[in-house]
Amino acid sequence: MRFVYLLLPACLLAVFTNLRAQDANYWSAGYGPAGYFMPGSVIAQNRDSGVLFYNPALLVNTAGSTSSLSGTIYQWQSIFMKDGLGTGLHLRSQGTSIVPMVASHAVPFIKKKLPFTLAYAIVHTPVIDYGVSQQKDVVQDVLNNSYSPGAETFIGQYKSANRVDHTSFQLADGMRLNKRISVGLTAEAFVRKQSTTVDYVGRAIMNPAGPDTVLAPITTVSENYTASYHQAGFRVRAGLAWELSPSHHVGFLVTTPTWKVNGKGTIISNVEISNLMVTPAQAINILASTRQSSLKTNWKNPLSIAAGYTYMHQRGQLYICAEYFAPVKAYQVLKPKPAAFIRPDTGSSNAAASMLQLNDERRGVLNVGIGASYRIMGSTLIFASLRTDFTYDKGINGDVRTVTEGYKVNTTDWDMYHAQVGVSMRKKRYHVRAGLLLSYGSTGRYDQTINLDHPDEDNFLLGDPQPVNARTIQAGALISYIHNF
Repeated sequence: MRFVYLLLPACLLAVFTNLRAQDANYWSAGYGPAGYFMPGSVIAQNRDSGVLFYNPALLVNTAGSTSSLSGTIYQWQSIFMKDGLGTGLHLRSQGTSIVPMVASHAVPFIKKKLPFTLAYAIVHTPVIDYGVSQQKDVVQDVLNNSYSPGAETFIGQYKSANRVDHTSFQLADGMRLNKRISVGLTAEAFVRKQSTTVDYVGRAIMNPAGPDTVLAPITTVSENYTASYHQAGFRVRAGLAWELSPSHHVGFLVTTPTWKVNGKGTIISNVEISNLMVTPAQAINILASTRQSSLKTNWKNPLSIAAGYTYMHQRGQLYICAEYFAPVKAYQVLKPKPAAFIRPDTGSSNAAASMLQLNDERRGVLNVGIGASYRIMGSTLIFASLRTDFTYDKGINGDVRTVTEGYKVNTTDWDMYHAQVGVSMRKKRYHVRAGLLLSYGSTGRYDQTINLDHPDEDNFLLGDPQPVNARTIQAGALISYIHNF
């Protein structure tokens, strides 16, 4: 029976391997190669006022010292998994936020006979703030009738949360090589924080088997897991801008993978199985518990290559861009140390802790975007843009995940599409943009972690997970203010 004691919690944890926490996408943030509405958020020239440019080579177009603040004055997001925990048991996460995303300052040194411009900025990206809970409280036939005849009282409770914040500090330099070609470099230091939790408990009260039974035993299966970490690191972006003619401009950008400077994380997990009847005469009772702190982190972001093109005409611009992100082989963001997990510790249960690691794995992704502006009167322009935001999650679109143990670092893993519309008003001393952000994504293949339609002993009161429909809807009011000194 010793093998069974080791196998059961392993099987239980394997069900939660599909834990997922718009955190498996690269272009969700408004400030990026295709966030055309956000000032400076382009790879090729668009005659923007002096701000921090995503392509630092464009900083040479800054005419004077400027400061800018861009963000969302209001944003609403809904993540919905239909029948996420079983028929009629939907999982929904909704929230609002008010988040400044980019604060920057640019200083040209042209007047001092130095042919370059410096800019520095703080960029904050609230990647995801996800939280759901659900419960099934019902009387149904859960346990084997040979020892618990009839329908049992069954209660299954589930909650999950995942929050990721990414803040970067950027220093950029643009320099002109000649009248048509400029280059630039951005050094970016970042701090990334994440806390992800999954908690489930299923209980079934055994029915009395005879008149002498006073207190009926309770079959319990519970599992909770929390991983949190912070990591500091840096990366570099190198850009080139080329003016082919007054109407045609191109830009190129290479972003290095991230390098870790420091990071620590904590994992805490508990698994309990009580009175799970393998046979009518044999009950399994197991406890597994651990907490490990000061774990080294290893979060990664891959190499990317981007290109953009802008066509300028008398009334505005047309802009297109694309960025390719390299794949990332399976790795552990947090890996537990060999330590006691299944209790009592006999020295053979240490291997079970490997199933508590926090994993990541990514396929290669190509995103594309298009934007346009049009002058309607004086210095007032209208803007519109559309961009893809394809998921890098392995297992989507025919890819196969190689990770079979542990927990996934992300939650929402379907393709997204983002649109921005707005108006720009330019004055001598300031420049204001205001508009709307609309985002949508969906999938019909979101894998449940638990399905409480038919829980029983054979599936550890977790049911048989199935693919279901899931979607994300997001709307926000954007505003950008640029002050010219």
